[in-house]
Amino acid sequence: MKLIVIADDFTGANDTGVQLAKKGARTDVLLNDRQKPPRGCDVLVINTESRALSADDAHDKVFAALTPYCGGDETPLIYKKIDSTFRGNVGTEIEAAMLACGAQLAIVAAAIPTAGRITLKGECWVHNVPLVETEFASDPKTPIVSSHIKTLIALQTDIPVHELDLSVVRGGELSKRLDGFSQQGRCIVVVDAEQDGDLILLAQSINKIHGKLLLVGAAGLANALSADLYLSPRQRLPVLVVAGSMSEATRKQIIFAEQEKLLGIVDIDVGALLTVEGAQACEQIVDQAVALLQKRQHCVLRTCRDADARDLVADLCVKTQLSRQQLSDRISQSLGDITLAIINYAQIGGLFLTGGDIAIAVARALGAQGYRITSEVAPCIPCGTFVNSDIDDLPVITKAGGFGGEATLRDALYFIEEMYSGK
Repeated sequence: MKLIVIADDFTGANDTGVQLAKKGARTDVLLNDRQKPPRGCDVLVINTESRALSADDAHDKVFAALTPYCGGDETPLIYKKIDSTFRGNVGTEIEAAMLACGAQLAIVAAAIPTAGRITLKGECWVHNVPLVETEFASDPKTPIVSSHIKTLIALQTDIPVHELDLSVVRGGELSKRLDGFSQQGRCIVVVDAEQDGDLILLAQSINKIHGKLLLVGAAGLANALSADLYLSPRQRLPVLVVAGSMSEATRKQIIFAEQEKLLGIVDIDVGALLTVEGAQACEQIVDQAVALLQKRQHCVLRTCRDADARDLVADLCVKTQLSRQQLSDRISQSLGDITLAIINYAQIGGLFLTGGDIAIAVARALGAQGYRITSEVAPCIPCGTFVNSDIDDLPVITKAGGFGGEATLRDALYFIEEMYSGK
C-alpha cells in the first residue's frame, strides 16, 4: 500500500477514491476507521465520518485512524480528502494528519475545475460565485463564514498558513517555492488552481519536494496525481498450497509440479504437531513457508510425502489415544492455524486447498463465512473466493484428494497466475 486517503464522509471517500481506481489502482474504502484493512490494496481509503463532529473529536479520530500506518520504515503517502467547499473540520483534521504522519508541509488544493470549484487568490469560488455567497455558506451542520481558505483553516489550527497564486503555479518555480516552505518548519500552503492543468502542474512538482508532506484536496487533485505515486510495479504473487490429503493422486500431482520447478515444498511431520512441542513445530513450518513465499516461489505444505505415510495413522492414534476422526480434526485445525499465520507474514496470490477437512479448517481459520464459486479449473475442481475472510477476494481453488490427473496442480497454479498475475 503506497497511498492512504482519509476522508471525513463516505461519498467524499468514494468520489476521490474513484480517481485513483480508474487508473488501475485497487482502491478499498473502509466504511469507518475501526475496520480491519483488507489485504493487497494499492490505495486504502478511510472514512472517519467526522465532518459534523466537534473539532476536538474530529482531530482525535483522524489522528487515531492514521497512527497505525505511520512511523514505520515505509510510511505511505497520506492524502487528506476535504470537502471542496471547506465544510467541516478542515483545519483541525489537517493538523491531526500532519501530526500522525510527521509531515512538515501540507499542500492544500481543493479545486475541482470540472465541477466549477476553483481557487483564485486564495479564495474558493463555486461556479464564479465566492463561496461565502453560495448555499454552502448556510449549510445546516457546517456553515461557512468566509471564502478565504487561509482564514477558514486558521480558525482551527495554529500552524502557519501560506498562499501561492496562479503566477507561481504557472511560472515554473512551483516545486522550488514549495520545497522552500518545507525547509522553514511545519506549515500549510494553499495553492491556487483555476484549470485541471494547474492541478497537474502541482502534482508534477510533488516528487521534487524534500521532506515528508501531506496532500490535502478533493477529487480534482487526486485525479491529477501520477499513478507512480500509488501503483507499485506489478509482479507475480506466489500461491500457497495446503495439501492435507493422503491420496495417491494428490501426492503424484505435487511431485509432477515439483519436477517442473514451479514450487517449494515444506514437509510436515503431523506427529510433531500433536506433541507438547507442537507450537514450536508450527513456528518452524511457518518460517519455512514464509521464506519460500517471500522469494515469490509457490509453496506446498505437504502432509504425505510417500505412500507409507498412510500406514502411520494407526500408530498415531495409539500414541495420542485419539480416534481417527479426532486425529484428523486436530491435524486439520493445526494446518488451518498454520495457514493463517503464514498469510499474516507473506503476501500470496491465492490458495490451493486439497482435502475436504483441510479446506474447511482453513476457511474457518481465515474467518470465512462462505465460498463463492466463480469458475472451474478442471472437471470438479472449482475456483472461487472465501466470503468475508482475512484474504478478501484472493482466488481459492479447492480439490477433493482423489480428483485430477498428474498435471492438475501445475495447471491450477498456471490458472491463478493467468487470472491474477500482478495483483
